[in-house]
Amino acid sequence: MLKKVSGLLVVSIPLLGMVLGCGGGSAAVSTLEQDAYAQVEGLGDAAGDPAMFEDAFVSGAAPENRDDYAARGFQVVGDPAIDGEVATLQVEIFGGVHETGGGDRAKEGQDTGPVEQTWTLQRVGDTWKIKDAPLG
Repeated sequence: MLKKVSGLLVVSIPLLGMVLGCGGGSAAVSTLEQDAYAQVEGLGDAAGDPAMFEDAFVSGAAPENRDDYAARGFQVVGDPAIDGEVATLQVEIFGGVHETGGGDRAKEGQDTGPVEQTWTLQRVGDTWKIKDAPLG
């Protein structure tokens, strides 16, 4: 009986591989909405680097307070409204701004709690760039 079972496994495993395939299908293509989400939700990480932060925005639109963006997280709430080359999104902003200088931990900034703001993105070539991103 053991020989039949092991023989069946030897035949079944390669057959299963042929049926399921090797995963050589076409590459996944992102949608405009997914690209817009990625631009917004990755802003906190991009804010850690001045050049990346500047590049996330339409030319001349990057805010001066980059550190405030680096200390927060961003999540798109609901579906974006896309009208041609402009997208409007509701963004939940969470986290807070924490001061790191001076060594007095009692004076650290307060968590501001989550807030929602409306952000605007603009298509520049094939990429969404942030045009307006208020923190609230």
